[in-house]
Amino acid sequence: MVIDLENHLYPPGGQQGNNESGKICERYWDEKGTLRLRLSRDASNVDKYLQFMDDAGIDMAVLSNHARNLEDGKKWNDYCASLIKKYPKRFSGFATVPPLGGKPALDELERAIKGLGLKGVHIWTRDNNTTMDSRELWPFYEKVSKLGIPIDVHITADPAGFDALKAPYALFYVLAREFDMAATVLRVCLGGVLEEFPDLILIINHFGGGVSSVMERLDAYTSYANEPGWPGFYIGKRLISKPFREYFKKLYFNMAGREFGIETLKCALTNISPKQLMFGSDWPFNYDYEPALLKRFVAEIRKLDLPKKDIDGMLGGNAAKLLGI
Repeated sequence: MVIDLENHLYPPGGQQGNNESGKICERYWDEKGTLRLRLSRDASNVDKYLQFMDDAGIDMAVLSNHARNLEDGKKWNDYCASLIKKYPKRFSGFATVPPLGGKPALDELERAIKGLGLKGVHIWTRDNNTTMDSRELWPFYEKVSKLGIPIDVHITADPAGFDALKAPYALFYVLAREFDMAATVLRVCLGGVLEEFPDLILIINHFGGGVSSVMERLDAYTSYANEPGWPGFYIGKRLISKPFREYFKKLYFNMAGREFGIETLKCALTNISPKQLMFGSDWPFNYDYEPALLKRFVAEIRKLDLPKKDIDGMLGGNAAKLLGI
């Protein structure tokens, strides 16, 4: 069974409209020289998407969307639940609420999980530029932990603090959000999030932003911090009681955001267990009207030199177990 863990089928009447490219997702430069994207109405066409899934060999999609306010979150939660009710064998889904929205947002999250049957909560790496190791998010983490659901962590579209990546070409668009995602992985591991909430389940999108490539550097510097003459890794109180990899091993990662990304997957596997990895497409922003490319990605995953149970787990088994599908 192939389960797509990052999919953004949009409610009708949202940000979709006409674009000039003939694609579902069109990239364009705005008047300020910033690379943007806009969606066509097909981003809301359920029938076309089901056909895309069939053509690509995707059995089930876990739908997600981001709401910048509570009202939009409620609309998404109701819409997502209605699709799951209509197509229970094809769709599952994550709720969305503003994580800093206080009690109204936490009450809506409980309604979405207990009342509507959604499987987790979708957030961005930052809410109002608040990073995930901020103590402002502790009430949100406490609620999520009590509900026993995963947090699906998606890239922030325009993360602050990466001005050095701005250039007269698409460097910021390609790299800033991935660097921010990698930093977020390290923040939740090093910043005390999983220390304080050991039962918290996090699904990090986009291979964790490529964080696997810096793991040995973290190993080195967290080890050096204990040697004579080093000032220590933390300023003041240490925020975690175990080696950071113990927290890292608790995370899950989806395999979206790289188009046909088999080399990225091979890189990720150097430091991430197959049991932590789950298939994702990032549709419609990747693959567009080209299901054959997604089918090819699945075929390449099946060719990896790994036990069949690990490959089956990455393609769907890990997500099915985690979400109770």
